[in-house]
Amino acid sequence: MALKWTSNHEGGQASPARSQLSTSIKAAAIGSAIGIGTLMSAPAMALKTDFGMEYRATAFAASSDAFDTGAAGTSETDTGFGHLIRVKANFLDEDTGISVYTSVELAGDRWTGDDRKYGTTNDQGFNTGSRGDNVRLDLGYVQIPVGHTIFRVGRQATSYNNCFLVCDDRRDRLLMIQPLSKTTTMVLGYDRRQDSTPFVNRDNGDMALLGLTSKLSDNWDAGILYVQWMNNYEGPLVGTPTDTYILSNVSLFSGYVTGGLGDLAKATLGFNYMTNGNVEGAVDEQYFTDQSPSGYLRLEGDAGPLEWGLQYVVSRDGGLISPGFDTYSSMINSNPDATQNANSMYSMGSSFGYGRDGYDEDLIIGKLTWNVSDKFAVTGAVGQLSIDNPTVGIEADDDSMVYDLQFSYQVNKALRTWLALGLMEKNKAGTLSSNGLVGGLPSATFADDDVKAASLNMTVNF
Repeated sequence: MALKWTSNHEGGQASPARSQLSTSIKAAAIGSAIGIGTLMSAPAMALKTDFGMEYRATAFAASSDAFDTGAAGTSETDTGFGHLIRVKANFLDEDTGISVYTSVELAGDRWTGDDRKYGTTNDQGFNTGSRGDNVRLDLGYVQIPVGHTIFRVGRQATSYNNCFLVCDDRRDRLLMIQPLSKTTTMVLGYDRRQDSTPFVNRDNGDMALLGLTSKLSDNWDAGILYVQWMNNYEGPLVGTPTDTYILSNVSLFSGYVTGGLGDLAKATLGFNYMTNGNVEGAVDEQYFTDQSPSGYLRLEGDAGPLEWGLQYVVSRDGGLISPGFDTYSSMINSNPDATQNANSMYSMGSSFGYGRDGYDEDLIIGKLTWNVSDKFAVTGAVGQLSIDNPTVGIEADDDSMVYDLQFSYQVNKALRTWLALGLMEKNKAGTLSSNGLVGGLPSATFADDDVKAASLNMTVNF
């Protein structure tokens, strides 16, 4: 399906439905230039079509003494259910090579009972006691090949840098993909991230991007991306980030290099660097007005039925890390934008810092996967999260051990299930962030108690 922008994570495992900017951009450009002949499977005709669907269900629980506020009726544990249904339809005109990609989300919410609070002008209708969710556009864009160049216009999915910068997000985007050689491809684009109120430019969030991806050798690939947010406002924050877009004038560089170390392991090194912000927060250097770096080093390999991984993740002065980045722990990040993970309770580099001076985070973690069979795998992960928080009234720094255990079963090519169990020890310097399925927490502090989470998940993809 054309341009890929990095992998996403299902219970810590890479999903074939997810994508990456790196090597797949070149395949996308070549495929589109020749008319995307293999995109569709219908009988030969001027218009080819391709249909698919995704179903996901999850049952989850989160628990900590920190969640019990003592108010009447409150509890330290919450349980819930949710499901996601997306229907995909793609169309290709063989004469022109122009294609249209669409995906509609029929449902995607936590179950709340008979009445989902779907609002209309009044309460009259055929079914007023069991109202359902809104149908939402997930993807919708046109792809136009012009020679070896590809143009895309519309709502697109995007991930980059192994989900370290962005992970399975949806962007209203103009994009050009231009192969420069057999090994190098350039992308040039524009995103309108926010435009809440007409004729109020300070809430506008628009950005331009320029990226290169290249195959350095048979075993090594690299990519670099430059993003510049438009200078729509300069000065103190007015209201909320919806009223004033906090990334005004921010400059961002994100890059990676990845390749094999002989037969020993695969190594990946990546970084984000943000600076030049114009919006002033309540504390010094918030909203990336100064330099804020983040990075990761990952080593992965295998030995027979065993697969191993070791990585170091770091954020300095509130450096950005996407909530969807796979930390090997289901409780830390590992929470893609368009497909939330109910286990995720802490978000490195995105839950609090946003360029804040002195807000530092480090994670050292390893994982081991035992492929019991071709279909069944067990993965364990152990790591240490270190937080240095300059907020007044919070202990400056603290460490937490994190533990994860996952069982995954690929029933057949369409159906996959997994169970994820996680524990994060208490931390006096940390602030929880939760996720879209669990929702708001009674308390974001976990200074006095460990946090535990579990989820049982199922996906079906056709």
